Amino acid sequence: MILLLLAGADPCAAQDSTSAGPRPASGPVPQPDRPLGLQALSANTLGAWVGGSVATGGPIGNIPRARFGMLGLRYERLLVPAPSNPTPSGPTLTYTADVFPVLLLSIPQDAITVPPLNETSTVRRRGLNTFGLGISPAGLRVTFRAAKRVRPFLMGSTGLAYFFQSVPGVWGKHLNFMFDVGAGAQVVLTPHVLLTAGYRYHHLSNGFRGRINPGIDGNLLYIGVVLSR
Repeated sequence: MILLLLAGADPCAAQDSTSAGPRPASGPVPQPDRPLGLQALSANTLGAWVGGSVATGGPIGNIPRARFGMLGLRYERLLVPAPSNPTPSGPTLTYTADVFPVLLLSIPQDAITVPPLNETSTVRRRGLNTFGLGISPAGLRVTFRAAKRVRPFLMGSTGLAYFFQSVPGVWGKHLNFMFDVGAGAQVVLTPHVLLTAGYRYHHLSNGFRGRINPGIDGNLLYIGVVLSR
């Protein structure tokens, strides 16, 4: 009888030790990354950023030494993975849309040649300083290491810019097209605040709608803040 009681008690003790053992180990293991991953994969986020060109030049634009600056307000929508399953297991895909309440453009004197406007006018050179506003409704960003504190990404967007003076002058257009591609990183500051910094290759031109279309290529650096729920 005593042997039977001991034999019956051993499985219970083993079951208790097995069920109690994994509980402390399973709890704290995912804690460091889980809050950050869930925060980064919010379905909708809002942000603001500011950027400026550090150099002009590229494969498309022909206007040298121009300077470009912008202030952007951004909306982001998570596409992959689905917001209903915010568990990062690989790269994430996010839709972005930017509104630019401030665009600044400066073209130095003698940067471009103005063609004759009529038979009696002469070829001359002049600069331009103007500002405007714009929108980039079509943008995508691929983010890597989405569950970590530092997350590198690749991005691109396209949109329209309206300047209060014709660009690059009266022979150009007020309304211009723009697109950019770039890379950067997001850094988690708090569970609801991220810091974003990166580089953009930015192109601006009138799409051959003006008398001339020299185009401007800018190499921009930018920094911003993203807020999520």
